[in-house]
Amino acid sequence: MIYVTGDTHGCRQIGYHSVDGFMHRLSTESFPEGKEMTKEDFVVILGDFGGVWGTDRHACTEPAQEKYALDWLEKKNFTTLFVPGNHENYDRLTGCEDEELLESWLYAEMPDQEKDRLRRGYPRKAWHGGFVRELRPSVLMLESGYIFELCGKSCFAFGGARSHDIQDGILNPCDYADEKEFKNDYTKRKDGMIRVYGVSWWKQEMPGGMARQMGLDNIEHWLDEHREIDFAFTHDAPATDKIFLGYDSTDELNDYFQRIADSYPVGSWFFGHLHDNRKTGRNHFLLYEQIIRIV
Repeated sequence: MIYVTGDTHGCRQIGYHSVDGFMHRLSTESFPEGKEMTKEDFVVILGDFGGVWGTDRHACTEPAQEKYALDWLEKKNFTTLFVPGNHENYDRLTGCEDEELLESWLYAEMPDQEKDRLRRGYPRKAWHGGFVRELRPSVLMLESGYIFELCGKSCFAFGGARSHDIQDGILNPCDYADEKEFKNDYTKRKDGMIRVYGVSWWKQEMPGGMARQMGLDNIEHWLDEHREIDFAFTHDAPATDKIFLGYDSTDELNDYFQRIADSYPVGSWFFGHLHDNRKTGRNHFLLYEQIIRIV
């Protein structure tokens, strides 16, 4: 079995969206189908998993609430997979590569051994035809650009999206001499839609050209020997789907997905990010709190 759902935005039901929290969404009460599943069955979250979020400035560790929630998910009968969204702590998931940030006041009290752990992120391993980050043995982040073979189906995974809640700017700790200077500026601007680099926003949310090209290369390699790709799991939408949903503009990632949708045989496309449940085309589906079975 493969089930698919949209953004979960963390472990518990918090914030403005009462449907959020993977512990809420995937509980036995909300998802009784999980009782009949095994670790060879999958629940796919279409980005903004949010289970890895907090920034500990002293150690590269899971906060208690996150550890409890990930352990809870690991105990479920099924295997949980997710593509990364735009609300993920990429430094902890895939490793922090910004040495300037690591040497700034933000991490001044973090021991070198912990910084090395932060540089590495969660363990990376080959799995079902692609690469994943292993949060737990059965809680895995699908790396972007790979085709995974699940339950006899081919599944192209590609995460990321451009955040829309940064209109008033992104504060970079590296631009401030110390924490006091940063807090003075943050206090003046905190009522706006701002986020903080390395704390609540990460530039890795938008995959670069190399990742996009690798995705195309893997698709073409797959299609050299197979008729089609059964499913696409992405966080953001192809451009025409986004326009159909009433958005005025698209970006390079939407256009990249549109190129794939137009040029290659993909059976069904599932995406999240836009917080609705809609069929946007003959075989394209936007999902939020709904959980649907596709195999």
